[in-house]
Amino acid sequence: MEKEDKRIEAIVNKLMQADSVEKAPLDFTDNVMAKVDVLSKSSVTTYKPLIPKVVLYAIAASFIALVVYILFKSPADNTSLSERYNLPELSLNPLEGLSFDFSSTLMYATVLFAIMISIQIPLLKQYFNNRLSY
Repeated sequence: MEKEDKRIEAIVNKLMQADSVEKAPLDFTDNVMAKVDVLSKSSVTTYKPLIPKVVLYAIAASFIALVVYILFKSPADNTSLSERYNLPELSLNPLEGLSFDFSSTLMYATVLFAIMISIQIPLLKQYFNNRLSY
């Protein structure tokens, strides 16, 4: 393997000695920058949103107007908002009737799983970082 590398290196050195260094024209940088300037002014990359700002403003204004109308509409009598619009009473306690009884085996398994995950993630991260660095 080393002999082959030395042979390839010798061939490359011969080719490099036989070839002369080419020089760029004097206005090479100006020509390249002019082409870059033309490409950067292209209208293809112009951002145009899918929904115009006017439509977004109209939606926001109508939503705000609806909320203001509902909140500040004076009721005929002194009733709550849910009574006024015949809304059902909402219970915001979804876990009220549930009880959780975990066995000790399940608790040990859960703790062991968490420990193994916390050990394995840094090891895998180090492995993949080392693999990508080559």
